[in-house]
Amino acid sequence: MQSFANWSVRYKLLSLLLVLGIGTFLFTGTVAYVKFRGSLKQDAMRQLTGVTRSKQFQIESYYETIQQHAETLSTDRMFIDAAREFRAAYRNLGAASIPADTQAAVRADYQENFYPEMQKLNLARPRVEDYLPTSPAAFQLQYLYVVKNPHPAERRDELVNAGDGSDYSSVHEKYHSGFRHLIKSFGYYDLYLIDYETGRVLYDVSKDRDFGTDLLNGPYRNSNLAKVLKRCLATNNPDAVFFSDFEPYEASKGEPTQFVASPIYDGQERIGVFALQLSTDAINNVMTGKRGWEKYGLGQTGDSAIVGQDRLVRTNDRQYLEHPDDFIAGLSASGMPDEKLQRIRLYETTILQVPTRAPTAVAAALEGKEGTLIEKDALGPGKLLVSYMPLHIKDLHWVVVSRTALDDALKPVGDMGRMFGWWGAGLLLVTAIGAWLMTRQILRPVNALVSAAAKVASGDLTAKVEWKWKDELGVLSDTFNSMTKSIREKTEVIEQKNRENEALLLNILPAEIGARLKGGEHEIADNFADVTVLFGDIVGFTVLSSHTPPKRIVDILNGIFSLFDREAHELGIEKIKTIGDCYMAVCGLPHPYSDHADRMARMAFRMMEAIRRYNKEKGTNLQLRIGINSGPVVAGVIGMSKFIYDLWGDTVNIASRMESTGVPGEIQVTRSVYERLKGKFELESRGVVQVKGKGEIETWLLNSQLGADEAVA
Repeated sequence: MQSFANWSVRYKLLSLLLVLGIGTFLFTGTVAYVKFRGSLKQDAMRQLTGVTRSKQFQIESYYETIQQHAETLSTDRMFIDAAREFRAAYRNLGAASIPADTQAAVRADYQENFYPEMQKLNLARPRVEDYLPTSPAAFQLQYLYVVKNPHPAERRDELVNAGDGSDYSSVHEKYHSGFRHLIKSFGYYDLYLIDYETGRVLYDVSKDRDFGTDLLNGPYRNSNLAKVLKRCLATNNPDAVFFSDFEPYEASKGEPTQFVASPIYDGQERIGVFALQLSTDAINNVMTGKRGWEKYGLGQTGDSAIVGQDRLVRTNDRQYLEHPDDFIAGLSASGMPDEKLQRIRLYETTILQVPTRAPTAVAAALEGKEGTLIEKDALGPGKLLVSYMPLHIKDLHWVVVSRTALDDALKPVGDMGRMFGWWGAGLLLVTAIGAWLMTRQILRPVNALVSAAAKVASGDLTAKVEWKWKDELGVLSDTFNSMTKSIREKTEVIEQKNRENEALLLNILPAEIGARLKGGEHEIADNFADVTVLFGDIVGFTVLSSHTPPKRIVDILNGIFSLFDREAHELGIEKIKTIGDCYMAVCGLPHPYSDHADRMARMAFRMMEAIRRYNKEKGTNLQLRIGINSGPVVAGVIGMSKFIYDLWGDTVNIASRMESTGVPGEIQVTRSVYERLKGKFELESRGVVQVKGKGEIETWLLNSQLGADEAVA
């Protein structure tokens, strides 16, 4: 056999091509596999972290909304009046003795319908008497609205008037339909009015076993509802709002419940306590994205869950929602007690029944940490990829975790391995055949191809290969030329798109913020010690929009806000956003101005002038109400997609209150603005304005800018 040195060039080239082809494929395939696996793992972690952060924001926003709603409703005149009237009617019922047949009927109902269910769940107290009401009024109310209610238990709220002719039934008929509509509209489970002095449940929508009972000394004195009641009774803050954690609630047969409560004041007089029982369905919809797990990047096995300090879940497990029978069978096989399984079936929820699948991640999150890790599934086989972080919700020590099966997250790696195998076999076959056929012709044009490829590599996309023959090498040369042409054209398209994308980004965000995003920053949040914030609202626009065609409404807003945008651009003012007919802007960030208050004052005058010009040109009669405040703010970019640049802080809130408490056609400012503008602008004291959450604030009306001879040095 001849030595390699004596082989023909053709066979040398053929053998070298085969060795290089096989070696290159094996090396690049292995490197690609390892890198792809690592990259996929990192991408999965980043995606899971993004999902977790999104759920954190959503659930914190949800509870903040509930807190604000409870605070608002507890100060509403309708609930203040209702608490007074229900209290008086309740006391009238309590003044009468309990008929023997009423007391017997209530006790029999507990004995026959309620107590056996509690026994089945292994939750029953020693005697049925331990659950009975303790006051005549409570017995009477439960007799009328629970025992004699013509509707089934789940529809007791449909009874509007018990028909006994009492004052209580009249008050109940007056308010019940509205309260029932409110909780259904906002997704709550129940609404309570509780007497401040006695702790008795004066009213609730759903008519559970706690209706009319004493939460301080009665059968449910140790419940989570009683706990938030006691916190309301202990506070002197009329705006206080308290949350309970989920706990089994005996009045609902041990079903997991959560409450939010706020005291009811009429001026300085304490009347009662307003409470809401939150709906687990609403919380689950937030956490599951209405069961859109795959749509939100959680694959076929992942989900997000809230976990409490006891390591029990506060939301439903995805596997339970999709395959409840299989899930319960798995729990049973793992040794979970039958009574827990029975509660899951009865309550149709895993809340407070099932421990977390990721105890290590939950422990870290409960310590205030956030991150991602891989750990064994505590409820099943396999490992989990888990992202975790704490939740910042008033009164609740909760965490949020998002997890997916590690095999599910890395499934594309296996798919890629199989694809590499098939592609490798095909590629080796094609390489062998191609090398055999092309070795004789490839030597001549190779130098031309190398030269042209070198030019392309150096950035010269005009390079061409000239080959006169129309054989395979001629086709290769033509293909190379077509490729360079295509790359050149696509490069031009990409450059054009980049210019368009940059222009679009600058329309959404300030130039400096856009540059930071392009530079790779993902979480942008900055403190600014001194800026001026403006809110402008078109007075009466809501009434106008109710009888104006939608297109006309959009045309009006676009016309007015475009005028404002031009003025803001000229003055170096940053428009933040528009909310309906409200216009928000800031001066002093991201580019600082020492005269930010002066600029914003001129902006306000120009806005007033712009609205007057618009009214004159369009024949409208719109007025503008403007509020301005100066001080520190926090600014940052919110969102993963459709992001916005927004502001937070007391400065922003007070600026908004300056607008909402202002006078149509006037510009209302705070003392911080007054101190910056006095001597340069004419300001008129308006006196003290009551601002919710801040108390009394001294304000001024900004009338005009002083001339040079009027200004105070």
